[in-house]
Amino acid sequence: MGRLKPVGPRRGIIVFAGQGDTRLDTRLDRHPVFVRALADVSELCGQKIPPPSALGENSSQVERQMALAAYHMSAFDCLKDLGYEPVAAAGISLGEFAAAMVSGALSRVQGYKAVLARARCMQEYAGQGTMMAVLGLRMDVLSVLLRDAAWKVIYVSATYGDRVHLLSGSHDDLGAIRAEVANRGGRTVPVPSGIPSHCILMERVVPCLTSALQNLLWTNPEIPWISGIDGFVTRDAAKIQFRLVRQTVEPVSWPHVHNTLSYLHANVIDGGPGHSVSRMAKSSPGLFVVASSDDIKPW
Repeated sequence: MGRLKPVGPRRGIIVFAGQGDTRLDTRLDRHPVFVRALADVSELCGQKIPPPSALGENSSQVERQMALAAYHMSAFDCLKDLGYEPVAAAGISLGEFAAAMVSGALSRVQGYKAVLARARCMQEYAGQGTMMAVLGLRMDVLSVLLRDAAWKVIYVSATYGDRVHLLSGSHDDLGAIRAEVANRGGRTVPVPSGIPSHCILMERVVPCLTSALQNLLWTNPEIPWISGIDGFVTRDAAKIQFRLVRQTVEPVSWPHVHNTLSYLHANVIDGGPGHSVSRMAKSSPGLFVVASSDDIKPW
């Protein structure tokens, strides 16, 4: 993808990506805004949170999710300093928590506490498994493949386009269908989530996270919040709280988010990390990428 430059109006809907799109960029480690954010989340957690570039296969959910939360809010601070103004906030997976902070439903501290609760609940109660991207197969073809492999525990946990999907399941079951995906003309890419998110394998996380989020301070947001599950728009803090719990067991749907973005505002501000939001916006009719995270933030 070519480099994007901030052109046209600097107002739009800011969209934050999830854990699967974390980039291991060491330039980020030295940025003063991010260094301060990492210090803040480390103090909150009572442990040192490493930057995304230091995360590995054995990193805990607390390390993974708090590092990304620090990145999201650092990116937002840089965007504000450069004059970008969000008119609504959306997110994919963990990015929905950043959207809740940016919208005003949660303060910075309360939002970090929400992410910490999510990470700890997942670390303790998530089912065993991981995630894998499937590229190049239409949903109808993928559905037939999964139907034929019904004895395997595999779920579609996200759809980003006609031929871009995420699966969640056990390591063995996901590994067993790689050859079948290739036989049908697709390819697979591992997703470094550490857990099989956005499916029923996360159901034991729900009561834990529900209880934790109920103890936080919520405010009706100043700008609309958009769900990554179905593009639902709200300024009701209670509904945001409910949906931040439900997204742990519900699949992500970019096509639904795209419909909402197109209806509310055609401009998309990429909150990062990586370029997945920019790629999806560029390939979605009616959307214009106002900003690319790497180009507007002096990492």
